[in-house]
Amino acid sequence: MTHLLAVTSIALYIVATVLVLIQLWRPGRKGTMQRVAQSQLIPWTFYLAFGLHTATIGFVFNDARYLLLDNGADYFLCVSWGLAGVFAFLQRRLNYPIVGAFVIPAIVLFMGSSSYLLHSSATSLLNAPAAQTNEGLLLSLLHGIPALVAVVSLALALVISVVFLIVEYRLKQRGVGALNVAGPNLQFLDLLNRQLVQVGFVAISLVVLSGGLWAVSAQRPIFSLDTSLISGLATWILLAFVLHARLVLKWSPRQVSRLTVLITGSFFLFLFVVMIWSGRLTHASIWL
Repeated sequence: MTHLLAVTSIALYIVATVLVLIQLWRPGRKGTMQRVAQSQLIPWTFYLAFGLHTATIGFVFNDARYLLLDNGADYFLCVSWGLAGVFAFLQRRLNYPIVGAFVIPAIVLFMGSSSYLLHSSATSLLNAPAAQTNEGLLLSLLHGIPALVAVVSLALALVISVVFLIVEYRLKQRGVGALNVAGPNLQFLDLLNRQLVQVGFVAISLVVLSGGLWAVSAQRPIFSLDTSLISGLATWILLAFVLHARLVLKWSPRQVSRLTVLITGSFFLFLFVVMIWSGRLTHASIWL
């Protein structure tokens, strides 16, 4: 039942993506498909997919064998649901084809990655049987959940920054092309980008702090050649620089957006390379 719900949800997200792309790339065309794309079918398709997605999460959590954020498959499934949930919450402000054309495929990508990790060696984040203890559950709450919030925030910051740069470029061109770039105003996009980076920075700070405390309590080295540790520290430092550039150096919104795209894009590229190379999402030592 869980697999059926997940597959159906992915299929509906893909249908919503196709409709959004039709609406985005053919804004002035007439025809049955264009009328469908401009109707209420897109939001209804998305919300139906989100409902099935939520039901999938509920079945997973209800499984007696489930451990909170136990492995990369569960982690990416929660990330995809978090992206969909935030997009649904901000639907009134972000209900534009150019935003949906990035966010909905990202949801599909994370759900597909969850399936990939589920069918590979899904190694526990908490190194069972320790994961069965209260200490393991506490680590999930203090370490795994902030990491989940950080990834969702960075994914949305990447999308918002890309949309900002596209909309700004098209507005400067003042040309009427095939691409429909109608979207939120640049001030709102810049404000949302700043808030997402701030949330991501705070969340990663909690991840680094809780991970260090757990290493000390478990009498393990605080620093090691671990993919999650290296990427987490690097991203924390780079996000601090983004905030410094915005608040202290007074960089322009365009410069900050470009920097955000570079940092968040590199983070996710690294994340997916680790997933494909090592067959797991977190705490891999692939270069040793």
